[in-house]
Amino acid sequence: MDAYLDSVLTRNPTRSALGPQCRVTVNAVLAGPEETPPIDDFPALQIFSDPAQGGVVVAGAARVAGALSPYALRLRVENEHIVEVEMLLSRTSHGHFADVDQLLSPDVLYDAPVPARRASDREGLQAAADSYWTALQESDGSLAKFAYRCDRFDNGKKITNNLSILASPEAAVLTCVSGLYATRPARPVARNRRFPILDVSLGVAVSFVLVDFNPNALIKLPGMTHYMLGLFKIVDGEIRSLDEVTEKLPFGAPAVW
Repeated sequence: MDAYLDSVLTRNPTRSALGPQCRVTVNAVLAGPEETPPIDDFPALQIFSDPAQGGVVVAGAARVAGALSPYALRLRVENEHIVEVEMLLSRTSHGHFADVDQLLSPDVLYDAPVPARRASDREGLQAAADSYWTALQESDGSLAKFAYRCDRFDNGKKITNNLSILASPEAAVLTCVSGLYATRPARPVARNRRFPILDVSLGVAVSFVLVDFNPNALIKLPGMTHYMLGLFKIVDGEIRSLDEVTEKLPFGAPAVW
């Protein structure tokens, strides 16, 4: 991963161990190794690995043309060669559901080991994380395994229990549970769910997913697809914290992984 990130900054793909048949996508579109965005710096990244799957993921912020953007990157490695590159670079840095500046101080919670008696096995990590995508698809917050202290962050912004959202025209008090019920008008579909990182010692699950939010003419809601990374901290079999990096795609965008 370090070598690949260096190759991105130097615009030189040969500086990383790309396999001859390496598959590359940028925001869910197939690309060549030389077609990645011109990133100038990675001021803040967290890195997670899963040797059992040959997976490594970073999440945080990238600087592009002087501006910060939410960023995520997944590599899969086989025989010391990179065979898959999946890059997510969001164009939504500020707004109701984004505050990229907050990504400059990554939450140390994700780096903290989970005591063995409170840890989940790999299957438990995936089940807890997947319960969130199922609850989103069903717009039923009761289906997600949220811990009492759980909060959710989108592109760096704290979405739950945030006074600025209460003071907005939406005037909603969002909790992890109520935020899922609020998606009912869009009838979301969470598809292409993948879990490239399941780290038992850290209690971390990383997921990539496509979520289709269907149009609703009654409330003038356009259809759109969100391409998302979900970073889950899981303790006692429950989601203790959730960070999402999200980019909007055309509605119904095809799955390329």
